[in-house]
Amino acid sequence: MAISISIQHINKDFPVGDDSIRVLHDVSADIRQGELTMLVGPSGCGKTTLISIISGILSATDGEITLDGQRLNNMSDTKKVLFRRENIGFIFQQYNLLPALTVAENAAMPLLAAGIPEAEAVRRATATLEDIGMQGQTEKLPRQLSGGQQQRVAIARALVHNPKLIVCDEPTAALDAKTGQAVMQILRDIASHKDRTVLIVTHDNRIFHFADRILEMSDGRITGDYSGQEFMHKEHL
Repeated sequence: MAISISIQHINKDFPVGDDSIRVLHDVSADIRQGELTMLVGPSGCGKTTLISIISGILSATDGEITLDGQRLNNMSDTKKVLFRRENIGFIFQQYNLLPALTVAENAAMPLLAAGIPEAEAVRRATATLEDIGMQGQTEKLPRQLSGGQQQRVAIARALVHNPKLIVCDEPTAALDAKTGQAVMQILRDIASHKDRTVLIVTHDNRIFHFADRILEMSDGRITGDYSGQEFMHKEHL
């Protein structure tokens, strides 16, 4: 499979008073298209910092990130914003839906931000919502939905502009087991597209079996690179 994300010798330092602390240490990995990759490890190990660098939200202290053949290191902040808008969809634990907007309007937000006329944006968002099982829900407000339904809206919002990379930060942590499995099946189906990559940060061991690949982190380093089956076997030893 083609490499979607190339991470080469990434270090990240954060200032602390007159000094600095290094939170990522020489991190290297290749993440492939058409795969669902999970980034796992204890709190504070650097997972969120790493996905923020992969997404162009943070800049590495040194090292190189290449996403779909484009080097993020060489981009200005303005170009990074445009690149994220076109190429990356985000899914969060807390959904981050706007309470005053309908389901369809929430899902349309990336298109509206890109200047697509409202009627067309809502039409495309409605079609995306229906593709993931939200028929008949598009005119509701977020408060009228269950947690699993709200997460489906967040998934539609991440998909509506047809990005190449979907980044998920603990997408099932706030969901019960059954609902979490249903959400993961949607993400599993999304990852099966050969031109799309799904990257999930998670602590949720209930969903590890959905992964094609699992990168394990500890103390700012990648300490293991496993297939999903290898990792499940390792966890049960």
